[in-house]
Amino acid sequence: MTENNKNEEESEIKDEIKEEEEQPKEETEAKAESEEPKAKFTFKCTRSDKCCLTRGPIPITFWDLELWARNGVVANFMPYLDIYNKPDGGIDLVLKPLAPPQKEGEEEKPRDPFGTVPIEELLEVKCPLYNKEKSECLVYDNRPLSCRTYPLEFDGKNFTVVDVECPGIGEEGMSKEDLKDMRDTAKQMFYELTRMRIALPVLTQLVSQKVMMDLMRQNMEAMSKMSDEDRSKLDEILRKGQEPQAE
Repeated sequence: MTENNKNEEESEIKDEIKEEEEQPKEETEAKAESEEPKAKFTFKCTRSDKCCLTRGPIPITFWDLELWARNGVVANFMPYLDIYNKPDGGIDLVLKPLAPPQKEGEEEKPRDPFGTVPIEELLEVKCPLYNKEKSECLVYDNRPLSCRTYPLEFDGKNFTVVDVECPGIGEEGMSKEDLKDMRDTAKQMFYELTRMRIALPVLTQLVSQKVMMDLMRQNMEAMSKMSDEDRSKLDEILRKGQEPQAE
């Protein structure tokens, strides 16, 4: 092989390598051009009643309790606070919606005086602190953290819009600072809710034990104050209650 032929062959090999190196770049550029740009998230609350009328139970955090305590309004929220036993086994402290009034013509169901409407039946019921007639939140300045970040949520890694039909989505007027504040609030909600979900099972168990111990102590004190005759009567009643009933 002559030197000229050798040089020509090396040149051809280099050209082939160069084409192979440029190929992925061209494919990447073509892919980038074909992909549609992601829609920019913009939001501005329109103060409509859509979310408040179908919000269901609203999770409450220590941040909310501290805010209400500082502002002296805890008593305003107490009638609506409840413990929600979630399907996944966890528990949340929530603002529980009021049961909707019975529709006209519906057969009235017998109600347990000590029973409550299951939260599962209230998942799309209005917030108890929203005035439908006046179309306003009754506690706007003290609204829960969950309401402040709605409809944006953070799961520890990503941000998610939990209500794509919220009227405020797509509204103009959101600055970079507004977006940053909303994201920071969503992150704070995630952190605070995690804190509450860790602490609440421990607190509820401690409270339950304390209540049971107090009841047992009260029963023992009451028994100690009974006369021998009354104690005999009580023993007889309890004994009859344990006897098997004839069929």
